[in-house]
Order: sequence, then structure tokens, then C-alpha cells
Amino acid sequence: MKKIVCFGDSNTWGYNPADGSRFPPEIRWPRLMGSLLGDEYEIIEEGQNGRTICCEDPWEWGDKKGMDYIIPMVETHHPFDLLIIMLGSNDLKAKFHLPAGDIAGGLQNMLMRTVSFLKVKCNASPKILVVAPPALKPGIAGGVFKEFFEGELSVSKSRDLAKWYKLVADQFGVDFLDASLYAEVGDTDSLHLTEPGHKALAEALAGKVREIL
Repeated sequence: MKKIVCFGDSNTWGYNPADGSRFPPEIRWPRLMGSLLGDEYEIIEEGQNGRTICCEDPWEWGDKKGMDYIIPMVETHHPFDLLIIMLGSNDLKAKFHLPAGDIAGGLQNMLMRTVSFLKVKCNASPKILVVAPPALKPGIAGGVFKEFFEGELSVSKSRDLAKWYKLVADQFGVDFLDASLYAEVGDTDSLHLTEPGHKALAEALAGKVREIL
């Protein structure tokens, strides 16, 4: 059996933009991807609302800094065959004021630490798939999360993440997928995937995983 760890934020956790609840397992993209792949795959969901790549967020409950959590997380789930990382949307928040290139720089540091830890401490070199998160929609400027983002500027930055993430993925020789080519966030809050978005992303990732493994 092949084991896949899915590390992400609320769009991996399964945040329902309609009411803030969690989508049931059969709708969330990690579980749906697993169903498409078949019984020979084990899926580990490691999504958290508000998770960033490397930004400390003192206004959020819990430790949201993915850079700190990823090392104990991979050690917990080791051994595994594939690590999927889809983060960056929360790093676009206005309070962090980060350009897309700096967010990708955080991803670069995360990969450096994670790859080194797995190789040195776990004697493992699992496959890694970097996923650029689905871009924000312009409606975020007037939506429920308008106070958290910088309107069209955040939308523009979100669209730029893919090109920077691709450069980082190529630097480390890991796989890459741009989620925006296959799925889009819903119009309800212009930030989170709806049920069709989860389905589309799951289908795209299932195909990519078959290529990788």
C-alpha cells in the first residue's frame, strides 16, 4: 500500500464557505482523491484552518506556522511515499504584506528543512508534490474575508504564486501542479473551494499521483 500525506490549510481541511463547517470526508479533495486512486493508497489528511508557510499569526488560535509543524508531522507519519504540500493562501493576508516571491521563498525554506530532515534523520527520500493553491477571486474585496486581504492586490499575488512555486519545485527536483488550472474557489467567499472545486482538484491530483507513483 502506498501512503500519501496531504499538508495544507483550510482548503485541505475542507472548510465549507457556506457556513464555516467542515465538508464530510467524501467531499474533501484528499479523501476523494484517495477514492479515485483505489484501495492500494492510504491518505493522511493534515489540513488546518489558517495555516501559513512561515508566518507567525498571534491573532489565531493554535500554532498556524507550517514551518514549525511540518517536521514533527513528517516524523509522525514516516514512512510514506508522497508528501503533497498546498499552502500560501494565508500568507497573502494583509497583515503579512508579503509579495508572491517572498511567499515562495518561505516554501523554499520549508522544503530545505523537510528534505534534509527526512534524509538525515529518517533515512528517507519520499516523493514531494508542490501544489500552488487556487487563486483568490476578485470578489474577496467585498466578501466576508475582505478585512483580511488587500483586495485586488492579494488576488494578483495569488495568481503569481504558481510561477514562483514552479521555480522552487524545479530547484528541488520535486513535482509541481498549479491548482488554478483545474479548480477554482467559489463565489461565496472567493477564498475556499466548494464541492465542485474539491472534486475537480481531486481528479487532477489523482492523475498527477499516478504519474509520480
